[in-house]
Amino acid sequence: MSGKSSLPRWIFLIDILAGICAIFFVYLMVYIEPSLAVHSSATLTTIDYIFYASFVVLTLTSIALGGDYMISKRYSRLTDISLVLRSVIIAFVLLVSSAFVLEDFIVSEFHEFSRPGILMLSISFALMLLAIRLVAHHTQVRLFSSGSWRRKMVIVGAGPQGVKVYDHLQSKNWLGVKCIGFVDQSASKSPVEGAPLLGRVEDLATVVLDQDVEEIVIALPPEDHILMEKIVNNGVRRDVKVRIIPDSFAYPYSEINIQEYDGLAMIDVKQTNLDAMHSGLKRFMDILLAIIMLIIHSPLWVITVLLIRTTSKGPALYRQTRLGKDGESFEMLKFRSMVEGAHEMRNNLKRNNEASGPIFKMKDDPRVTRTGRLLRRTSLDELPQFLNVLQGDMSIVGPRPPLPEEVGRYQSHHLKRLAVRPGVTGLWQVSGRDRRDFEEMSRLDLYYIENWSIRLDLKIILKTVPTVLRREGAY
Repeated sequence: MSGKSSLPRWIFLIDILAGICAIFFVYLMVYIEPSLAVHSSATLTTIDYIFYASFVVLTLTSIALGGDYMISKRYSRLTDISLVLRSVIIAFVLLVSSAFVLEDFIVSEFHEFSRPGILMLSISFALMLLAIRLVAHHTQVRLFSSGSWRRKMVIVGAGPQGVKVYDHLQSKNWLGVKCIGFVDQSASKSPVEGAPLLGRVEDLATVVLDQDVEEIVIALPPEDHILMEKIVNNGVRRDVKVRIIPDSFAYPYSEINIQEYDGLAMIDVKQTNLDAMHSGLKRFMDILLAIIMLIIHSPLWVITVLLIRTTSKGPALYRQTRLGKDGESFEMLKFRSMVEGAHEMRNNLKRNNEASGPIFKMKDDPRVTRTGRLLRRTSLDELPQFLNVLQGDMSIVGPRPPLPEEVGRYQSHHLKRLAVRPGVTGLWQVSGRDRRDFEEMSRLDLYYIENWSIRLDLKIILKTVPTVLRREGAY
């Protein structure tokens, strides 16, 4: 992992250390002036330390929810200061309120919290957090100016707008961007020295992979919106930051936000909120929930296997090739609910397809066995997918895992569904999966990818339970 991509993780770890130092500072002040402890013991107790640790956790949680630990580059000191002060104030108010409640109803007879201690902790922790961010800013500027940590950028469009972007970024080397060249559909040579013409727009995917490109700036005329849409979706799929110069803009407002590069406005295409830290947290939740679900449903595995093997020919488990994150293929597991050779029989049933787009679905599918119909109605056929979750091919919550032939029929904007691991359940499943056409399902998947949060995952998981029990859309 590069230094710039791990910067948020280092700041998070240093913030935790700062919280420990702030608590130790309060301890020293109480040691020097025992009257600050307020209560008769004239020293800090275990309850005090738990209380102060809660303040640190609340502050860092608020900072995390503000997106600070997802930022690999820090441009605005004002934004950092505002977020830190807001987080400290929120934690301070919650802590003081909790102190009053605890003293009145729980620990009133044997403990009183030190208001001066809480105030000292808040001020010292706030100052440390601000100092950490100022140092991060200063270090980043020095590294960028020296040529280190720069992100490789390709400019799409070798016209006047592209040259303007290049000149601006070259004059502001502290922004941390290195333009390695241009991609253009019609130019025969580069418009500037020092930045070669790397190819045509159709060569962009190869250029991104070969040159380890991290950012793409689109400086095309507005009439090239079809090319623009293709670039946006392919770039996002490879975790490449895509920005659009406003003069080129022709993209849905729900997926953009405005960023300023020291006077140069760019439209920042919204990507998934899953950075390395949040991906790790989601993966931890996936493994934990998958283990719990496998243990809880282990008796059903025995019963289901026996039912399948005694009522129809063939294995109990069915393996099917699906495409996961970044289009990587994997073998998805399900309890077999159809007769053997069902996939090969699908061509003869295409005229009876009840779904739109590239997917295939029939309510009264003749390939489904009697036991299979029961498994599908109760969603028990999907239990083995928790093994796929443990293997890392799937997530508990995510987009529907597509078949390779379905992806072959995708339009460019559908490819963004491959930006994350597919899920056992998802927004598409709890939002009336039997009533949604393919485009609606895709929009739900894209909304999930762009707006991911732990809260959204938990909400979908909780909604899945009644959806399964009511057997909605399962057939």
